[in-house]
This record gives sequence, C-alpha cells and structure tokens, in this order.
Amino acid sequence: MKVGADKTEAKYAHLDNKEAVEEFSGSYQQQDLVTFYHNVFLPYREFKRNWNDGLDNLARSTDARENAAALKNLSILADKQYDKVTQDSIFTSSPLLYESQLNILKSLTLFSQASSKVTAGASGAETAKVLKNDNFTANAVKFGLLAQKNFYDSMLKWGAKSSSKIPAEAGELKTLSFVQWKKMPLLLKNASIADIMLNRAIYAAYDPQDITAKIDDMIYSGTASSLKLKDIQSSVSLLISTGAVQEQDFMKWREQYYGKETMPQLPFFYE
Repeated sequence: MKVGADKTEAKYAHLDNKEAVEEFSGSYQQQDLVTFYHNVFLPYREFKRNWNDGLDNLARSTDARENAAALKNLSILADKQYDKVTQDSIFTSSPLLYESQLNILKSLTLFSQASSKVTAGASGAETAKVLKNDNFTANAVKFGLLAQKNFYDSMLKWGAKSSSKIPAEAGELKTLSFVQWKKMPLLLKNASIADIMLNRAIYAAYDPQDITAKIDDMIYSGTASSLKLKDIQSSVSLLISTGAVQEQDFMKWREQYYGKETMPQLPFFYE
C-alpha cells in the first residue's frame, strides 16, 4: 500500500527543492516561528486533537452507517485543515520550518486518503483498528511527528542565537540519564522529547513540553526515584502507558520550573 505515500511524495517534489532553502544568519527569527505557529502548526494541532477524538468515538460505535459517516467526516476534516494550512513557501529562509510545513501537508493528504479508502463495518472497534493500522495512516502519523520534530528543532536554532547555553542542534538521541536531563535547557529537552515521540509514533493532542513538564515534576517531586526510574526514556514509557500526560501540563508547572528559561514568544508557552 505504499503507492499513496509515494504519490503524495511526488505531489510535493517541486516544493522539496533543498537547493532553494539554505540557512543563513537571518534564519529562524522569532517572527518566523510565530508565523509558522499560527499559519501551519495551529491548524494541524487542531486536526490532531479532532482526529484522535474521532478515532475514539468510532471505536465505541456499533452502527455501520454511523461508522461510514465517521470515516467520511475524518477525511473531510483532513481536507479542511489542509486548506487552512498556509501552502505558500513563506519559510524559505528557515529550512526546518520549510520541511515542517511540507511534512504537515503530506500528513494531512495521507490522513484524508486513509479515511477515504477504509471500508466501515458494523464494528466501530474493528473499523478504527483497520484505519489505525493502515499504511497510509502510519505514514501520515510519521510525517506529522517529523513535522513536530522539525518545529522543535527550529526553536533550538532560534534559542542558540539568544543564549550560548542552548545548542543549535539536539544531536543523536541517546538514552538520557536524569543527571544529563537536569542540565539541559528547556528547548533541548523539548526537542529530545519530540524525537522520542517520532521514534515511538506517539501521536497525541498534547505537546512535547507537556511531557517535559511531567517528567521534571516526577524528578523534582521525588516520584521518579520512588518508582526507581533511571532515565528519560523509561519515564516516557511509564507516562504514556498510564495516560498520565494531558494537554496544558506544561502551563501547570511553567512558573515553578521554567521562569528563567529562554523560550520564543509562542502562545503555547505562555497561555
């Protein structure tokens, strides 16, 4: 079933011109991040929340007609959000934002195709399972999480210009001990979590900083040590498997843990 993904790749080949997009001293300005946040990230984030809710509702349904309607609605939702995402190449000065925009458009295209081609049965649970396991859906999730990683890596690039304590790149992801984690600036923690989410296909409504905040609270409250957790990866496993992370968890602990951190002026860090 790789054909759909390949066709989608081909559709964006003309945009995917690496030579046209190069980093320079003016790349990754705060305004670039803000523009991306409102015009690309937010419509996709809204889609992700609605997609997950739609899938949950579908899994509980036992009516074939309702299931068919639910699939159609998911496809329409992907198309609607696709139209909301800016398709103009306005991020050519910031390669990672440019790639992220491209990956979000690919993701929404594949989500729409996946919902259109799956046949609804009387069992919503079975229909939801088929949709979730579909190759198009798997690729849609992958591109969405890759886009998220691109965006959080862009924030690192921005941060490195503002503070010598922030590296411009996260580097290769290794198992992170709590000692290493505590020394990391917030933007590096978030980028590392975005990488873990991509590797594990964690496609949820919450953002990387929500997991970051949950981990920091586990460490500083002593919960991590009482649970005998040793590293960040095992902490993520526990949090995800128990459904412990919620949207806006970052905001709960922002004042307590992140008052002195360097962050771009993006709404999800401040409101």
